[in-house]
Amino acid sequence: MASVAAPFASAQKANSSAVEGHKVVVIGAGLAGLNAALILQRWGCEVTVVEARDRVGGRLWTLDHVPGAPEAGGNVIGSNYGRVIHGAHVLDVPLRAPARTLPNDYLIGDHRILRRHWATAAANPLPDGWRSIPPERLLARLNENNPLLATRAWHRADLMAQDQPAEEGLRAMGFPEAALQLINANNSYGNNLTETSLMSLYRILGELGYRILGELGRLSGPELAVMEVADGNMRLPEAMASKLQQPVWLGEQALQVRQSPKEVKTILASGRAVEADAVILALPLPALSRIDLQLPPDRMALMQSVDYHKVVQLHCVIEEPFWQEGGWGGSWWTDGLLGRIFTRPVPGTALHNMTIWINGDDCDLLNKLDANACTERILQALWQLAPAAKEVTTVGHLVRWSVDPLAGGSWALWRPAQAGQSHDAIRAPAGRLFFAGEHTAEAYRGMEAAMESGERAALEVLRLFT
Repeated sequence: MASVAAPFASAQKANSSAVEGHKVVVIGAGLAGLNAALILQRWGCEVTVVEARDRVGGRLWTLDHVPGAPEAGGNVIGSNYGRVIHGAHVLDVPLRAPARTLPNDYLIGDHRILRRHWATAAANPLPDGWRSIPPERLLARLNENNPLLATRAWHRADLMAQDQPAEEGLRAMGFPEAALQLINANNSYGNNLTETSLMSLYRILGELGYRILGELGRLSGPELAVMEVADGNMRLPEAMASKLQQPVWLGEQALQVRQSPKEVKTILASGRAVEADAVILALPLPALSRIDLQLPPDRMALMQSVDYHKVVQLHCVIEEPFWQEGGWGGSWWTDGLLGRIFTRPVPGTALHNMTIWINGDDCDLLNKLDANACTERILQALWQLAPAAKEVTTVGHLVRWSVDPLAGGSWALWRPAQAGQSHDAIRAPAGRLFFAGEHTAEAYRGMEAAMESGERAALEVLRLFT
C-alpha cells in the first residue's frame, strides 16, 4: 500500500506555517534521501540534497554502458513494495516484468549436475529425505515454524531473545551438515553462517507472507509478481531528483556536521558549508562513519559494529548460448568460487546478460586483488566450468560494493541478537541529526526499506519543526 506521507500523492503543498521556510540538508541521494527530500519539500521546507557520487541512486545502479543494462544494485521491485510502485506510477516511470532468468544447473565440487538429475545424482551430497530439495530451496524448511510469518517486528525483544547463530539454529532443527555447507556456499544474508542471525533468515523468508519461499522465490523457481523499471531501475531516483526545486549537489562529499541548539552546519570536501535547521543522513553505515558527526563514542561504536554483506559481481555479455550444446539451462548454482551465475536474455536481441554473483567471505580473496586480476580470476573459473564460453563472452563491468568507500558493502547485516540491542538506537535522532537508509527500516528490506526509512526520517524532522 502507498504511504499517507508519500511525496507523490499531490502536487499541492501542504499548509503548515510552522514548517514552511525551514532549511534541511539531506546527505545522500539514494532512494531514502530523495524520498525524505520530496516529502519535506512538499511541506514547504527548503531542501538541499548533497551527494558524493557523480550520480543519484546510491546502491541502485543500472549499468547503462553494458548491453542489456544489467542492475549492479537493487534489481527487484517486490509485489509488496507499495512506496516504490506508487512513486513509479505517479512519476510516470514505467515498470515491467523482468526477463526470466534461465534455469540453473549445479556444479558441486568438480561434478556437474543437470537440474533434472539433482535428486538422483551420485554427487548430490544430501542424505535421504533431503535429496529432492535443490540447494537454493533448502532454507524453505525454516517456514515450517517461522515466528515472523505473522509479524513485522523482527527485532522485537522477546523474539530476539530466541535469536542465535544460524549455523547452530539450523543444526538444532535437524538440518544435516551437507545442507549447512550448501547453504553457507551461497548465503546472501550473512557473510558466513556462524555470524548470520537466525531471526534475520526468518525475517527474509517471512517478509512477503509466502508459506513457501518468501523473497527467495525470485531466485529459485516460483514466479512471484516482481517488477523492474523498464529502462533501468536508476530511472526512478533520477525521476525523483528531477522533482526537487533545487538540483542535487553532485560530487559533494560531506566531511563534517556541526550542530548547535539552533542550527546545523555541514562542511563539504569542496570547502562549501551549508547551514540548516536539520540534517538527514541517508547513507550506509560505513560511509556514515567517515563523516565527523561529533556523536558520543558509544553511538559511533554502535554504528561501526554493524557488518555489511560482501558481494562481487562480474557482469558479462554472451553473444551465443554456449550452454545449449551441452543440454544445460544457462544459469548455474555452484559451491565454489563462481557462486551463482544468473543468465537472462536481453529483450529484442540474441544477446544474454550473465551475472556471476559471489557472496560473503568468499569475496575476501577477490577483494584483495586489483580489478584486472579479480576479473581474470573469475573468468578462469568460468572457462573451467564452460570452455565454450570463452569465445562468446565479453566483460561488461566488475562491481565490488565492499571496496567502495561510499557503500562498504551491499546491505546491512545483523549478527545474532544484535538487531534487538542496536536497531532502535542506531536510527534514533541525535539532536538535529536524523538517520535514514535501508538499515534503519522497521518493516521492509531492499528498495522499499530505503523509501520507508526516508519517510520516517522526514516525519521526525517535521515533528522537530512543529
